Formats: sequence, C-alpha cells, structure tokens
Amino acid sequence: MSRILLIDDDAGVRETMERTLRAAGYAVQGAASGEDGLELARHGGFDVILSDMRMPGLSGLDILRRLRDARVDAAFIIMTGFGTVDTAVEAMKLGAVDFVQKPFFRDELLMRVRSATERRQLARQVDLLQRQVDAPASVAALIGSSAPMQRIKELIARAGAAPGTVLITGETGTGKEVAARAIHGASARAQKPFVALNCAALTESLLENELFGHARGAFTGAATARPGLIEHAHGGTLLLDEIGTMAKGLQAKLLRALEAGEVRRIGENDTRQVDVRFLAATNVDIQSAVDAGEFRSDLYYRLNLHRLHLPPLRDRGDDTRLLAEHFIARYGGGTVIGCTPAAWQALMAYPYPGNVRQLQHVIQRAVAVARAQMLDVDDLPEEVLAPPPPAAGSERSVAAARERAEREMIRATLARHNGEVGAAAREMQVSRTTMWRLMKKHNL
Repeated sequence: MSRILLIDDDAGVRETMERTLRAAGYAVQGAASGEDGLELARHGGFDVILSDMRMPGLSGLDILRRLRDARVDAAFIIMTGFGTVDTAVEAMKLGAVDFVQKPFFRDELLMRVRSATERRQLARQVDLLQRQVDAPASVAALIGSSAPMQRIKELIARAGAAPGTVLITGETGTGKEVAARAIHGASARAQKPFVALNCAALTESLLENELFGHARGAFTGAATARPGLIEHAHGGTLLLDEIGTMAKGLQAKLLRALEAGEVRRIGENDTRQVDVRFLAATNVDIQSAVDAGEFRSDLYYRLNLHRLHLPPLRDRGDDTRLLAEHFIARYGGGTVIGCTPAAWQALMAYPYPGNVRQLQHVIQRAVAVARAQMLDVDDLPEEVLAPPPPAAGSERSVAAARERAEREMIRATLARHNGEVGAAAREMQVSRTTMWRLMKKHNL
C-alpha cells in the first residue's frame, strides 16, 4: 500500500482529500502546517507528498527545497489556488513531479497521485536493479563503446587482476571513482570493503585522523579510540581521491603505510598491520607537482605502478548518446523515455567541459521539468543551448586552422600514450618542458 503525506493548513480541504485517498486504497497521514509536514516527511518514508503552496510559515516551495537538500526519496506534488506558469516551472526545477491547481475534481486528484506513485515505484525498481548490476562494481558499470573506452575497460581488467597500486588520472567528471570501483570489482578483493576518501575535502589534521584513526585521549574530544579508514579497508581497497592536494608531511606517513603495510593511530606508539590495496585519483598532473617540489617523488613512483587515464567525454564519440540514454532511463522513471531529434542534436553538439558528471546533471534537470515523454529543446538547461564562445581570430584563417591541428595532434598523441607526457613528448620530438607549454597553451 502506497503511503501519502498531505500537507494543507485548510482543515476542510485536508479532511476531504484524506477521505478520498483512503477510499482509493492509500495510507494517508495529514499535517496542518509546513513545519509539521516537513518533520513527518523527513522520517515517515512516504511515497508521495502533496503540499499546499501558500501556508503560514513554511510554504510548499520551502518544504520542497528542504526535502531536496535532505534527499528525501518521495514524489512531490504542489497544490495551489494561485497557480502561475512561473510557479509551476520553479516547482518542477526544484524536483516536484506535478503541479495541481485548486479546485480540482476527485478523478483528477486520483489520477495524478496514481501517476506519481507508479513513477516513484518504477524509479526505485530501476535504482535497485542498477545497484544489483553494479555491486560489486564491474567493468559493466562503465558505459561506452568508443575505442578509448574499450581500451580503458581492457586496462581495468588487467589492473584488477594484477596486484599493486593504481594511479587514475583524468579531467573532473570523467568517472575516476567509477573506474576505481570497477578495478576493485575485477580484483580478488571484490567481496571485501571498498572505501573512498576525498583528500581535498579535509584539512591536513582531519585527513590524518580519517586515514589513521586515533587513540583514546589523543586530543581534546577523543573520548574513545577510533580506527582510521585504512584499517576499515583491511582486506579490500582504499581510493584516495584528489591525492594531489595531500600535504607533504602526511604524504610521508602514507608512504610508510604503502611500503610496510602498517599504520600507527594518532596518539599511539604501536603499529598495526593492514592488508589494503591503494588506488589514487587526481585531475591534476602529479608529475608537474613533483617537478615543482609540491609532491614527494617516492610516493608518486609508488602510486604509479599501474596507470589509467580516463578520456574526456568530448573524445568519446557516440558514448555521449549512450550515456544520455542511460541517465534518461535512470531518472525518467518510465515517464520520460527519450529525446526529440532537436534535443538530441543539442545534447550531442555540446562539449561538456564537466564531462560525464555534467551530462548526468543536465539530463537529471531536464527530466525534472519535462512535461512529455520525449525531452525537447525547451527542457534542456541554457548552458547546453548557448553557443560556444568564438575562438580568437577568424575561424577561417590559416593561423586558426594551424592551432586546431596542433591541438588535435597533441590530444591524440597523449591518448595513444595513456596520458604519459614524457612518452608523448618523445613521439612529437619535443622536450618535456615544450610539451607542458603546448598543453597549457591548448588547455589540455
């Protein structure tokens, strides 16, 4: 039986709707204010939430914003007697699945609630199936049939079967954590823990505590001993995301854990043996950080036993369409099933500087505001529809053509050598310094 939360400050309207929904077989709970409704929504596990737009205190949009921030898993329907197109669009952008203007007929209410419950149930089934397919994570979780992705899948299978650390590089949003999970899933450690930590999200002291843990009384507030994430990943895999941001003092301690397989909690003298496979990911070039003295060379060489460079989405050809179809199926809930030709043209023409993550957010937002089964151009965010900034100078000039050819040559050479700058520089017969200058010039 689907559970419905009804939030409306008008007692008469609320009671009438409760009777109607209960008679249709739904379990209904009412709330007389936005504050009460928000509290129930956070803890009640409802399938559908119907909320009035205008109420004293928290409005319907206020509730929707807070539930979205809290990631409450429920279909949200806004009701109002003062409906406008702008209000409807704002509600849809915030994640509402429908917008109902009062007064409405009994059959209309039941139809909209039934549609919302079916959509919510289907979305949950899709999420469940997706988790079952991807857990333990495998190469199948990497969507794409382009030549660069086929190469990446081959490398993941090899890295998974071989022991040792893996350094995963690539632009922001290319799917480095997905690749790390696939490496873990392809290894003999697949049934053991996979732990991911974003090094850039924490200060040096907090990062040390997260990695190594602490003894009781090690510092103010340490009332109990706590193991770190390295210990927690014992027998499994630990991904250190954004490894390039780690402070050099902490790099030395991490190197000891890598080489000796032991950790020492903060405030303890004794060491503990651990069996952990370390993976590291970064969107910056570690070699340049080593050259600049910002990253320990011994740690870099220890991490770089296996190397995996993820290509940007713009270099993956038809993978953009495959990924868009995947995200439509994931977020469309069976209600949105595809795109119009004009929408496909716009989606495929955009370069996606944020890569796969940006495409995912684009589709998620488009599905949230779509009113038909096929996404149209009007459903896409402005960033996708805006024309790219013009290149400096005339596009038809010889200089512009030379610049484009040089950029494509550098990009292709780097791809052939899996991101190894030194090898690419040798093939192009230039020095490493010149290669870095050319990459910086073309924003590669």
